[in-house]
Amino acid sequence: MEITVIVPVKDRREHIGKTLDSIMKGSMLPKEVIIVDNESTDGTYQFCEQYIKGRPNMTLLRETFPGAAAARNKGLKSCKTEWVYFFDSNDLFDYNFISTFHKAEVDDYDVIAVPTKVTDGHKEWVRPFIPSEDPRVQLLGNVLATSNMLLRTSYLKDIGAWNPACRIWEDWELGLRIMLHQPKILWYTQHAFHTLRARGENAKGCCCSVNYKQLLRTLTAAVNNLQSSIIQPLSTYHTQHLACLYPHLDLLMYPLYLRISILLGRLQREKITGQCQKYKMAAKAVTIFRNDNFAPTFMQRMIGNSLRIYTLLGGKGAWRIALKESLRKQPRHKRKRNI
Repeated sequence: MEITVIVPVKDRREHIGKTLDSIMKGSMLPKEVIIVDNESTDGTYQFCEQYIKGRPNMTLLRETFPGAAAARNKGLKSCKTEWVYFFDSNDLFDYNFISTFHKAEVDDYDVIAVPTKVTDGHKEWVRPFIPSEDPRVQLLGNVLATSNMLLRTSYLKDIGAWNPACRIWEDWELGLRIMLHQPKILWYTQHAFHTLRARGENAKGCCCSVNYKQLLRTLTAAVNNLQSSIIQPLSTYHTQHLACLYPHLDLLMYPLYLRISILLGRLQREKITGQCQKYKMAAKAVTIFRNDNFAPTFMQRMIGNSLRIYTLLGGKGAWRIALKESLRKQPRHKRKRNI
């Protein structure tokens, strides 16, 4: 198996060197490493220029359209290997990752999903990882995140690659689209790879109230994904392979409604209620399901409102509660494969 690693980067001059070092020190190297600078202004591009000198398997590109999704697509266009892996510019690569899958029997798979580790600088833990091909798990648990997915290059291109309109939660949106296509996923559960920096509420740029417009844009894209999978196929390939599309779309709107209810509670907790116009725009997230999209029952509204209040008051793990609630009605699925 030959793998290309694509690293989008913007203004990471202090971190990108450690990230690239971690990729290049493995017992087996990627076939190619593509760095895509997204209009850095802190000298990151110049640092990468120097770093790749004398390393023929490294390429440096530039993308002017803002956002990691656009930068990843830029790198994807230059990818020549059968498999592609995307890695963030401030994380540390596991030196065993490439060698683990080098001789794996993966001809029948579109995606390899792996668990990852997270650190806040003081402690380290395994990120929640639920081997499930149910899109409801992706909607609430974000099981397919950027560093969780090793993707067949042709498959990713076929389903439309990354959505550049999504500037936040772009991996969540892509993971949902992947699940809607019902790919063949190899779930690797034996080892958690890489060390990812925590991107919690206190992480720079992760405050929902700052990014609420981008969050709404991504949520709207998710709703459009569900609608388009009913009205028309999600890719050219699937116009002739409709059986590949997820058949239980009626079960997906409720967990998406619960996720948005949790998001609204978090927005309220971040005290944007004093900014009337912003709060009204954020509250529109819940009404995104009106008309032909989704009409929650009285009980569903009660549960959604309870999760909103629970999150508003600082409750943790609301997504787990929502997932358990949304999975009470189970559709039948093809059997998953684990190794």
